[in-house]
Amino acid sequence: MKGIYLIVLIFCASFTYSQSALNILDLYHESFPEETARTVTANAHIGDYTYHMNIAGISFQGIASPADYLKNESISLDFADNRLAVRIGTKTFYPDLPVWQLIPIVNFADSPYTVAVSQLGDTTDNLGAQCRFHPAFLDNLLGLRLFQADLLNLTDILWDLPIDAQRHYILAPSEQPFTPQRDSVIHRSIYEKLSRGNRFTSFVLTDKDVNFVFNTDESGLKLSGQPYYYFVRTLTDTANIRRLREQAIKCYDEIETNAKIILKDKYTPNLNPRTGGLGELVKTLTAYKQENVFNPYSMYSITKALTTLDSLNNLTNEDIGIKFQIQKDYTESFKSYWGSLKKFNPLVYSAVENTAQWSAFFRYVRQVNPDNWTQFVRKVENNAKSDAPAVQTPTSSEINYFRYFDEKEKDSR
Repeated sequence: MKGIYLIVLIFCASFTYSQSALNILDLYHESFPEETARTVTANAHIGDYTYHMNIAGISFQGIASPADYLKNESISLDFADNRLAVRIGTKTFYPDLPVWQLIPIVNFADSPYTVAVSQLGDTTDNLGAQCRFHPAFLDNLLGLRLFQADLLNLTDILWDLPIDAQRHYILAPSEQPFTPQRDSVIHRSIYEKLSRGNRFTSFVLTDKDVNFVFNTDESGLKLSGQPYYYFVRTLTDTANIRRLREQAIKCYDEIETNAKIILKDKYTPNLNPRTGGLGELVKTLTAYKQENVFNPYSMYSITKALTTLDSLNNLTNEDIGIKFQIQKDYTESFKSYWGSLKKFNPLVYSAVENTAQWSAFFRYVRQVNPDNWTQFVRKVENNAKSDAPAVQTPTSSEINYFRYFDEKEKDSR
């Protein structure tokens, strides 16, 4: 990933218009004029800077395979009466996949993008939301469930569920009745395991190299294979990053100072290079240059500063001073905690598992029977009726320390 990361360290702004909560976490829903400011359309690759620091919190890319005895069987999908049907060979199965999950998973599997959720925005665009979602998971309950699974390091939150403005749990009918309840034994186990892994600095929920397999028995269609958290330690040369940051700030100062000299009273706040006006400023200065109304010395200074910024944008991770250490052993050891996570928050982690397994299964069908897949997607788009409550996926979040310390006080009693 290029060094435009440096520039984004300096600026970020948006406007909050509503709010909900998740235990000690306040969830903000900020207003952006373009829906693309809240979505992420990208593929992630483990070991790539973009994956860990920039785009992916959750990424699923797996393709399932049939059990050996099903490899020669035909497979097709259908959707009727608001219900999924899977036909394998001569048998038809009706899996218990809620429609509110089916719709976004189908749309996810039908897209070329594998990043489901990002809580670090996109450093190539500082005007977007902090929390971004694949279009399939934007503003629906499954997207909200996936968002929570990316909060692994906040174990005081992980057991709970979001509440609405009336402080009611946000639940689909298929999740009723369910009351979140923190299991102190499981909480301690997960917390201590994460504490012992304090050398990691980031994690990704992924299905890379997971062997998803589907088979059938008298009880129906079965999917196996589980996603997992992948841990990475980031090593940074803070002195070099600070030096480069100061260099970027100096360039902005130089551009702004000389632009004011050239434009005088025509310089307006929307041309401020620090707050996203750099492109418009360059266009305005270019127009002045064409009209021969400019200060040659000031224009030279601006051009020199722009050239320096461009060189900063083309720095590699190594140039910036960022290296990654993959925590392979710790990643492997944490895989055994998947069952504990499902017990700790059944609704979140069953939804996560469904997303990974069913998107892998649907990709297989899409691959082996593309005509049927196209017809199936059209039926889902035209006929599926979600029974989940309407929600907004958050654009940012913040720990509410009043509630946080209240929770700690309760724990100490």
